[in-house]
Amino acid sequence: MKNEQKAREYAEKFFSAQPQGFFKPLDEKTKGMHLILRMLARSGEACAGDISHTLGMSTPRVAAALKALEGKGYVTREPSASDARRVIVRLTDAGRAEHDVRESELIELVDYVLDTVGERDLYELLRIMKEICGALEKRALCGEQTSGVR
Repeated sequence: MKNEQKAREYAEKFFSAQPQGFFKPLDEKTKGMHLILRMLARSGEACAGDISHTLGMSTPRVAAALKALEGKGYVTREPSASDARRVIVRLTDAGRAEHDVRESELIELVDYVLDTVGERDLYELLRIMKEICGALEKRALCGEQTSGVR
């Protein structure tokens, strides 16, 4: 390891600066279901496996979320006409309305952050986050161990 002490310091900074608080007000109301509503609003329809893969969610979590969304009347699930093993998920009108409300809340939150932090700094943060994700993906593709990083 080239600079273990500096790496430890930055690891601590990463943990203390987690942006979970940014999405917490939105997520408390829907427990992550907004991501599924958002995906369906953009794609029109999807099967559970596609949702799981695209959003990086486990299939049990997606199944539980879809059950809850269906219970609220936000989505419908129907067997695929071309493949009986697949179930197609679509937004209902109520689901579209719920998505629109959550999307408005997100836009309001991002607008506040832009006003408070500034566009240049927010852009720079996102640019750097993309670089970090790319570096981590490259490391994973190269087969290097990420000892403890999940």
